[in-house]
Amino acid sequence: MTAPTRAQVRVLKSLQNQTVVLNQMVVTATTRQQQTGQPPPESWFRDYQPRAIAREELINAAFAGGVPRAWIDHVRERGDRGIGWRADLYLRAPEATDWERILGDLDADVQRQREWLALNAAHNTISPATDSAAAHDVDRNLRALHHRTTGVANLLGLTTEQGHQLWGDACDWAHSAVEMLDDVPAEQLTQRWQQLARTDTRAYALQAHALAAAGIPTLTAAALPSHAELVPAIRAGLTLPQPLFRAAVTTGEDIDTAIDAANLTVDGEVDVETGSAAAMFSDGPTTHACVYEPVADIGAPQFVAPGEGYEP
Repeated sequence: MTAPTRAQVRVLKSLQNQTVVLNQMVVTATTRQQQTGQPPPESWFRDYQPRAIAREELINAAFAGGVPRAWIDHVRERGDRGIGWRADLYLRAPEATDWERILGDLDADVQRQREWLALNAAHNTISPATDSAAAHDVDRNLRALHHRTTGVANLLGLTTEQGHQLWGDACDWAHSAVEMLDDVPAEQLTQRWQQLARTDTRAYALQAHALAAAGIPTLTAAALPSHAELVPAIRAGLTLPQPLFRAAVTTGEDIDTAIDAANLTVDGEVDVETGSAAAMFSDGPTTHACVYEPVADIGAPQFVAPGEGYEP
């Protein structure tokens, strides 16, 4: 890759120009502080903070979408010097594309999206119209994951054919999603759905918003089926989960069998003082439970002398 694609240009341009704005804000605040002896007002920080976070999440999304780190660093350095985007300016030679990382991370999100859609469809089948607050959080997390995954696929420029080669069509997606819940009892399914409601997807939501603001579509992608296609197909293929304890057990053998199936036996991970243990599915090899890192708090910038760092 010697030149950025059209989608990469949009992201690099947005990143460089956002950096110019942030740098100018710091310069303006520094000048005011030097002239008046007063630090920036609280309103300044309320304006600066979300802009700085959005810029950092755009960087994260760009890296996930295959934009070379060399280009990301180059346009950020230019922005720090107050130089806005210009198409005629060269970009440094990029490093080799790490397709294993890029496609591996994207595939993990695709698998997670399949599982979450199936989990939500199954839960709504066995427990409709319960816990509206959790249902709202689940919908929010599904949107964040879908929009960010779609944005990254579009930034990569994946085609319909490439999407089919990687993950199949909507029928394949639905089949794989349903398989993820095979033999999962209703009680565990409910527990996993509640964990999904508590998952922190704020970083992905911000990355999706940053990509959309840069001009990258985040609603639909040629390489990915839409939720409108997937949800009905998943519902049609679901087998209604059965509760683990369908009837009262009467013998010691039945109780032992039920306990083994429920995976409720105490192990070394249990806190002997509190009697609590980690969620039974949080580290399981097949559940793909995921809690994204909370959005970092971008601290107050270090103010510099006016004009410092700008090119003459």
